[in-house]
Amino acid sequence: MFAASAPAAVEEAARTLGARIRLARLRRRVSLRDLAQRAGVNHKTAAAVEAGSLLTGLGAYFALIWALGLERELAQLLDPDHDEEGKQLELARTPKRARAKKGAADADF
Repeated sequence: MFAASAPAAVEEAARTLGARIRLARLRRRVSLRDLAQRAGVNHKTAAAVEAGSLLTGLGAYFALIWALGLERELAQLLDPDHDEEGKQLELARTPKRARAKKGAADADF
């Protein structure tokens, strides 16, 4: 099972996300039961999200984030404009010069 063999960085990221969801809930002074109800998930599922459980579905995380009104933050998650390594790899694969396609007719008249 993945949860038992997950890399430490993955476990830490899940715990951090759960802790941030919990902090957002507490700042809003919303009980866990109320948040779970707003999100349409079970109370135990919401508690597992806040604990950073890797066995809890991603949809439950997203539902709680939505119920907290933080769905705009999800738009920044893995934003391609912030993927510096990916942009560098893409740039490295870009041809150095443009070539005409074979069989392309010159239509400059």
